[in-house]
Amino acid sequence: MVGKQIKGKGFRGCLDYVLGKKGAYIIGGTMCGQTAEALSTEFAITRQLKPHLKMAVFHATLSVDSREKLDSDVENERRWCSVANDYMKAMEFDNNQYVVVKHTDTQHDHIHIVGSRIRFDGTVVDDSWDYYKSQDVIRALEAKYNLEVLAPSWESEKRAQTTGEYRKNRDTGQKSVRVQLQALIEQCTHDNPTMPELIERLQQEDVEVQIRMTRTGCIKGISYQLNGIAFNGTQLGKTYTFHGLQKYRGISYDSEDNELLKMLTQQQVQAIITDSTEGLTDKSLPESNTHTDVSTDVIIGIALDALIAAESEQISLGQYQISWHQPQLTLSITDVDRGEIIKATFDANGNYQLHAAQITELDVEKFSAFDKQQKLQTQLEIE
Repeated sequence: MVGKQIKGKGFRGCLDYVLGKKGAYIIGGTMCGQTAEALSTEFAITRQLKPHLKMAVFHATLSVDSREKLDSDVENERRWCSVANDYMKAMEFDNNQYVVVKHTDTQHDHIHIVGSRIRFDGTVVDDSWDYYKSQDVIRALEAKYNLEVLAPSWESEKRAQTTGEYRKNRDTGQKSVRVQLQALIEQCTHDNPTMPELIERLQQEDVEVQIRMTRTGCIKGISYQLNGIAFNGTQLGKTYTFHGLQKYRGISYDSEDNELLKMLTQQQVQAIITDSTEGLTDKSLPESNTHTDVSTDVIIGIALDALIAAESEQISLGQYQISWHQPQLTLSITDVDRGEIIKATFDANGNYQLHAAQITELDVEKFSAFDKQQKLQTQLEIE
């Protein structure tokens, strides 16, 4: 059995869709109304208990293979009602309004359940991790009703937890960042949004999203960061790669949106870097093993300006790789031949402390040349 959940704001629009399908009819639930208008009026009773709750609508779809439909329509409907009631109870909708609607518009036998997340006592059904919870409930219902296991295709393409992550979850009850990211992505893709919409939703959940482009402007990858820990799409599973989001999660992508995607992701990075490095023009330098404090100051200043200009946390300048590590507020500059030549950690006031410094006069000359080139390019763009 396959299940899908959607949370929404308005009951009437959802009911119009569910009951508006050709051949749709109500087979069960806890409500009296038989039309979208009547049911919407009933739902208003609990809606008034939590008028400020944005996502009050719970909409689930449960479907089985066409071969598993019972020969008797009456018996088939009774089984669906029983499955729906067990499902809603297990999802903690045990004191809630909901209606069960049978659809006949596809080969797959399926139902829609529209319910209120607001209980009659005014409490609200917790939706934390409900996508994972729903899958567990469905597996139990498959066993109870002897239904064929029909896990969504994307489930088989999900990267499993490591042993350490599993043990941590078991011992502390804390889900790993990998699992949290997988769940957030699934939650944000439940209604097949566009790629820009998905990125905006993830950013609202404090997930930093980065896309990687080829020199010709084609997108070749996507990565996610939560609580300072980053994973690329492949590390989460094929479902979460840029291609996998389209194939398994139904995300629509148009290459014409590339500039918008670039803007969305770069705005986030620029805000992070700009906020974190605000005031860095006034640095107080500790004693260090630098060639000269002034030389170090010059290189670090140029490197930060380059990061902000590129609106990225990682760039290359010739033979140098410059990286900004947001959680630690650390700047790292690496030479392709000599390794790390500068590592500096900043405080909130813009002061930094050096952990490594191995620079030469040639480094200063090259960074100064990069700076002049950047300023010239900026001036040409203005003109």
